[in-house]
Amino acid sequence: LAPVAPRIDLRFAANVDPSEITAALAGLDPARTLVVIVSKTFTTQETLFNARAALAWLEQAPGAADRLVAVTAAPQAAEAFGVDAALIFPFADWVGGRFSLWSAVGLSCAVALGPEVFEGLLRGAAEMDAHFLGAPPEQNLPVVLALSHILNRDLLGRPARAVVPYARRLRLLPAFLQQLEMESNGKRVGRDGRPVPRPTAGVVFGDAGTNGQHAFFQALHQGTDVIPLDILAVRQPVEGDPAAHRALLANAIAQAEALMAGRTEAEALEAAGGDPVLAAQKAFPGDRPSGFLLLERLDPPALGALLALFEHKVFVEGVVWGINSFDQWGVELGKVLAARILPELEGGPAGPHDASTAALIARLRVP
Repeated sequence: LAPVAPRIDLRFAANVDPSEITAALAGLDPARTLVVIVSKTFTTQETLFNARAALAWLEQAPGAADRLVAVTAAPQAAEAFGVDAALIFPFADWVGGRFSLWSAVGLSCAVALGPEVFEGLLRGAAEMDAHFLGAPPEQNLPVVLALSHILNRDLLGRPARAVVPYARRLRLLPAFLQQLEMESNGKRVGRDGRPVPRPTAGVVFGDAGTNGQHAFFQALHQGTDVIPLDILAVRQPVEGDPAAHRALLANAIAQAEALMAGRTEAEALEAAGGDPVLAAQKAFPGDRPSGFLLLERLDPPALGALLALFEHKVFVEGVVWGINSFDQWGVELGKVLAARILPELEGGPAGPHDASTAALIARLRVP
């Protein structure tokens, strides 16, 4: 939703890799920069490392405390970190991180894009909420999308799905859905504590079209595994040459047709000039599933509705699979172990580990 030449430069740093916060701060003036720390509990290791680095950088200019904002479900922890109570934006502790865009977590987007844009995003999401609540199942977009994905995952045994937005501005959608779906529904135990008797969330991957066509579409068309594909396209161009946008749409439609219809051996033989060996390689089996989601335009309400569509789809899948889509215990164990290992890497006493882990720690310890 950002303008091509934004008035406010919005940057993010989430990875604990110090290269990320270094790149985010590069070229900025600490006297003219607002730092927004977003942390539900104010205990996440990655966030706190970046927050400390950003705060130290801010303090190079006077009045740093006025340019430090926190968004959190633990206001007391934010105050203890050093954020002014008047600059803390709270949200409820039952809001999961991957479902939190609509809360105060969206503050940075509201600041950079403007309140009208953010309100439009919320309005589109609310419209999808109302549709999900009231539409009959056969006309309910989240239900239909969830059931089509469950069909491929459970009944047809397809463990992966590609998502390809034919819109550069949606290029991060596959990564967003990767977290939304795999963190929400990547579960092997149900709400009753028993093992789930069927496959749950599959692997989600993707890239923007047409780039993906030159990366992984070969496997989609002719690989030994059938990998369903979700194609997203936008009817109206946001900017640039309308002719180029039509070419983009032509590619999106063509991929859906090629996956479905394929190319017969007779057609391949003709394309190969009668060479049967080459013809076998040019044939396409077809009958490979794809879904086509078409947005009339890419504006704040449309984007809000799109993101809410996938959130509700994830909820429907969780209900069908009998799992809790709103916890993520699989994330916790690695955090706990990392907190134990870090002091060891910094020269502390060695703890109990398996042989391979102990060897890695020994190799990487600070001398």
